[in-house]
Amino acid sequence: MNETSTAPPKPAPSQTTTGFVVLNPVAGNSQPEQIKEVLQSTLGEEQYHLYETTGDESLPDVVQTAVNEHDYAWVAAIGGDGTVSQVVNGLIGSDIPLLILPGGTANVLAQDLDISQDIEEACQLLENGIVKSIDAMRIGDYHFIHQIGIGLESLTMDNTSSEQKNRWGLAAYLWTAIKEAFGWQPHLFTLTIDGKKQQHHASELAIANVGKIGVFGLQWDGKIMPDDGRLDIIILRARSLIDYAQTIWALAAGQQHQSHHFDILPAHEDIQVETRQKLPVHGDGEVLEDTLPFTAVLVPNALNVFVPQAAHQQ
Repeated sequence: MNETSTAPPKPAPSQTTTGFVVLNPVAGNSQPEQIKEVLQSTLGEEQYHLYETTGDESLPDVVQTAVNEHDYAWVAAIGGDGTVSQVVNGLIGSDIPLLILPGGTANVLAQDLDISQDIEEACQLLENGIVKSIDAMRIGDYHFIHQIGIGLESLTMDNTSSEQKNRWGLAAYLWTAIKEAFGWQPHLFTLTIDGKKQQHHASELAIANVGKIGVFGLQWDGKIMPDDGRLDIIILRARSLIDYAQTIWALAAGQQHQSHHFDILPAHEDIQVETRQKLPVHGDGEVLEDTLPFTAVLVPNALNVFVPQAAHQQ
């Protein structure tokens, strides 16, 4: 059968039920043949159907069709944040839980949910994990799970090649960010948060559903949770490399609230973002074209996902 083609937690379904596994064979430093061997030895060949992405399909449509036509008990995504995001969009509206098997460069959502970066260990969540409902944010018809960013971070993602990511991993983003930071100045953002309009000058604006940034274990705030029923807007005002270095140091030291370079504002319903200039935008690790202006809407309890039992207790 191995074919290529803040609600209360629920017990994980039995590993004997059939799942649909999406594998992105070119994500990060993926070694697809080794991953397939791990899946076969860990899950058993009769317990899942495997779909390998080509890059030419509409992955949300593939996933939605699969779960509508088959009685799958769970769906797994093996890849980076972009792959996970696309699989999520095929699952929105169903109760089928997602198993995240990290295979990309950053894997932000997996980090935030304390999911092991080891695929074999992460597979064990089918037996010993729990199913947790988490929020999402929606722009138009598309849902995002961890972060939407506007500014320097988006420019960094756009200008970091796949070859650089495969060779250097997260360090590739850091090197590109340093280069792009020269000459990058704050821009004026007009925000309407839950119906109230305000303006801010910022070098980077992020709308976060999770606290982790995805780089070197840094997080904006440990209180930002994917099931807390709100979105958090990070307004970063760094103007120089020294400002960025001080911000990174504050994040690394857990002294976020002592930093003068950024603020965090809550949104409980939606946030509209407008800018005078056309700025780069990314969502869940992927560059978004022609997005501004936009409205991000909170979608509570949008997705069921397998997590370690300890993660639910935090």
